[in-house]
Amino acid sequence: MQALIQFFIELCLLRRAPQDLPASVILVRFLILVYLGVGVLLGAATGQGLWEALAQTLVDAALLVGLLYGGLRWLGRRARFEQSASALLGSGAVLNLLVLVPLGLASGGGDSQLTGVAAVLFLALLAWSLVVMGHILRHTLDLPLVQGALIAIAYNLLAYSLLGALFTGD
Repeated sequence: MQALIQFFIELCLLRRAPQDLPASVILVRFLILVYLGVGVLLGAATGQGLWEALAQTLVDAALLVGLLYGGLRWLGRRARFEQSASALLGSGAVLNLLVLVPLGLASGGGDSQLTGVAAVLFLALLAWSLVVMGHILRHTLDLPLVQGALIAIAYNLLAYSLLGALFTGD
């Protein structure tokens, strides 16, 4: 387990690539559960109820895995799915855990300096998550990092729009 955690930390630092993971359906299933657990924890930290956080994380995970599977199948690269899905889910879980830091700072008693630091940290984590997703997609799709990051931005805009429409009525 420690080796797996270390792998995802190194992946988030762009030192590893999705092809360094085993192609394993069991690993994908395990990481979906981890991703859901972290999503529920993050939802609880933001004041969401258990079922709402679980539903939102389920939709997020289904969109991520579904679009990846469909895209790879369409491109004739279905064999890369397990490694890429594992990389996206595992790195997403690690980065979502890190979001707890700015959330904790923001809820630190209304201090405007702490809130400002929290906002900067949150934006930095958002930007870093786009770079990490772009890094994974560049290896998965044999693209330059910039193109992978642009796909990551497009995916995140779609995901935020869909989740907002489903769960906030926007």
